[in-house]
Amino acid sequence: MSQQKREGVLRFTVSLAVTLDSMKFLALILCVCALAVAQRRPDVQVIEAKAHRIEDGKIALDGRVKVGDKPLKGLVIIFDFLSSEGETLTSQKIAADEDELDRGEESSFHAVTMNPPGAIRIRLRAFDSADRQLRIGNAGPFVIE
Repeated sequence: MSQQKREGVLRFTVSLAVTLDSMKFLALILCVCALAVAQRRPDVQVIEAKAHRIEDGKIALDGRVKVGDKPLKGLVIIFDFLSSEGETLTSQKIAADEDELDRGEESSFHAVTMNPPGAIRIRLRAFDSADRQLRIGNAGPFVIE
């Protein structure tokens, strides 16, 4: 093989190695960014949630939530009533007991609603007073007792 061909092959090999190293580095950066986004803390953490059937075909909903890193105004909790297949049958919403919640503060909720036929579990969602959906931790589903 001539000197010129060997130098061309060497340049191609070095160029390919640099390109592969650059691609590996870029993939590592993308993975780190994806992990950072995935690990964002919830705006609201469900500490406790209970649902149990009471007289007259109603369900009592009780629980506690804790605010994350940002204060919240007008916390609204949505209860999705789920069938045995996991489909949402109906939803009910209630406001938290306090209008404004500082970060790290806890709030409780209490509600009584009609028992939707076929509902066996509930899942929670949360919104603020500006109707912005909040990230919620430990949203369920929770079994209706």
